[in-house]
Amino acid sequence: MAESSDTLADRAYRELRSSIVAGRLEPGSPIVEADLAALLGVSRTPVREALRRCELEGYLGRHGNGRLEVVAPTREMVEQLFDVRIMVEEYAARLAAERISDAELARLESLVEEDFRALGRPHSDRLAELNGEIHGTVLEASRNRTLVLIMRSFEGRPHGLQVFAVGDPEHRRRFVDDHRNLVSLLRDGDVDGAGRLIRSHLERAREVLLAGLPSSGR
Repeated sequence: MAESSDTLADRAYRELRSSIVAGRLEPGSPIVEADLAALLGVSRTPVREALRRCELEGYLGRHGNGRLEVVAPTREMVEQLFDVRIMVEEYAARLAAERISDAELARLESLVEEDFRALGRPHSDRLAELNGEIHGTVLEASRNRTLVLIMRSFEGRPHGLQVFAVGDPEHRRRFVDDHRNLVSLLRDGDVDGAGRLIRSHLERAREVLLAGLPSSGR
C-alpha cells in the first residue's frame, strides 16, 4: 500500500529537519526542491510541504535572490534561546529535586556513566545525544507538562551547532562533570543546589557556543 501524501510530507519534513539540526546540511547550503526530492526518493509535492514547514519554523530562509537556504545560527538567536532555556531548566531542576523518582535517578546514573565513557571517543555525536537525554529526563522529573512542552519546541536549536562539537575536550569534561554532580544534588533533594548548577551549566554552554560564532553575526 502506497504511503499517503501527508505521510510522505511528514517523512520528508523529519528527514530534512534532522539533517539541518545535525549539521549534515550546513548553514548557507542551498536547497533545491528537485534535488531534495531525488535524494529522499519522493515526488516534489511532499518535499514542497516539508520545505514550507522548515521555512516557517526558521530552519530555512530566502536569500536575496529568492534562493532557499539553511539559516545560519546568529549570536542573537543563541542568546535568546539560552535566556529562555536557563529560566525553564533552572525551575525544572528545582522541581525535579523534590519530585524525581528512584527509577528516574537510576536512569540518570546510567546515562551519566555512558556520558563518561563517551568522553574517550573521537566523535562527539553520542555526547550530544546523551546531553539531550539527561536534560530531557530532568525535565520529565519536574512533573510539569508545560515546561516539557516549552522545551520540546526548542529541540534541535540552535540548529547545526552543537556545543560538544564547538567546545574543546576540557569544556566537554566539565559538562559531563556537571551532569554527574546534578544527579547527586537531585538524589539529595537539594533544590537550591540543583537550580544553581543547571544555571551555571547552561551559562557556560552559551559562552562556548557564542565563542564559536563570528562577532559580526548579530
